[in-house]
Parts: sequence; structure tokens; C-alpha cells
Amino acid sequence: MEENELKQIYGRNIKRIREERKMTQDALSEKIGLNEKYLSTIETGAKWGSFDTLILLANALNVEPYELLLPNGKEVSIDSKKTKELMLRFRTNLNELVDTVEEFLKV
Repeated sequence: MEENELKQIYGRNIKRIREERKMTQDALSEKIGLNEKYLSTIETGAKWGSFDTLILLANALNVEPYELLLPNGKEVSIDSKKTKELMLRFRTNLNELVDTVEEFLKV
């Protein structure tokens, strides 16, 4: 993926989420302390803004920062083999911990 394509995705995501939240550019720019015109240049893909701007936008829009960079319709898959394996190990360890606590409380 090229930089310009990612800028476009980033800008469209900000605009889409902002509109879903029924926020104007003015309201969002005021909330994060940016000039409305500068926010407009980010939404149109002309500028990136800084990493701090990414964090401010994500927090103001109540999303994770990575969500602003995902192509429309893409989600992070947590249903991978590695994740399932991790959850199984977590459950096993949690069950052992519960058994230990129950045993301790019986004494």
C-alpha cells in the first residue's frame, strides 16, 4: 500500500466516524484543539498530522488508533489459531487458579 492510499483511508475513516458520531468538523477540531481547516486537510488525505494528532482523534472519536488506518470493511481478526491457543491456555490456568483458591478456602 502506498502512502497516498493510506492517507486517503485515514481521512475517510475520520470523516465517516465523525459523521456517525454526528459531529461537525468544527466540533471535532475544537474538542482536540486543532484548526478546522487543518482537520479538513487530514480528512481529504492531503496531510497526515502527527502521531499525537492520531491519538487525539482516536480518543475524541472513541475508537482505537489502528481503526483509523484500516481500509473500510476490514477488521482485525482475533479468531486466529494463535489467539485460540492463547485463550485455551488462559482458561486452563484460570481453572487451576480457581481450584487452588477453592482448596485453600476449604482448609
